[in-house]
Amino acid sequence: MKRAAICSLFVFLVAVSSIHAQSKLSAKWEELTAAEFRDAIQLSKGTCLLPFGILEKHGPHLPLGTDLLNVRHASLQAAQQEYAVVFPQYYFGQIFEAKHEPGTVAYSIELQLKLLQETTSEMARNGCKKILIVNGHGGNEHLLPFFAQAQLDRPRDYVVYVLDGERSRPGGPAKKSTGIDYHAG
Repeated sequence: MKRAAICSLFVFLVAVSSIHAQSKLSAKWEELTAAEFRDAIQLSKGTCLLPFGILEKHGPHLPLGTDLLNVRHASLQAAQQEYAVVFPQYYFGQIFEAKHEPGTVAYSIELQLKLLQETTSEMARNGCKKILIVNGHGGNEHLLPFFAQAQLDRPRDYVVYVLDGERSRPGGPAKKSTGIDYHAG
């Protein structure tokens, strides 16, 4: 009798643990197991975020990955408010204006567009049907809308949205004349 009760309790605890684990799915793509990924896509209703930054100099005081760190953090914060699967940091964007700086990684435009198309196609193949590209680098503000518009060249089973920073949106906070340049200032 005692053994049956212990076994029943064990089964109950495993079941509760499993339910709790499902409700606590990581939003980070790379942290999910294959089974968890399937659950995460279902929970997110196919919504995935692609944090899009760059590797470049940000003054003498900030790391090269500042844009990556900031946009990934913002994406993960958003996923806490409304669950979405967040792709790993993506740095294959436009940075030709700073390629002379140490540590900057600048790929050709052909490779940038090809990698982005392959990435979003792979995300879609894995169940991401609403892909939000979250831009964390000002130099991508022409590349990303062009890419999104180019998605109209043929029917796809997914949609790509581009979410740019708040700098260019009306109704945002008032600009101060402190000389902050939104980059490393």
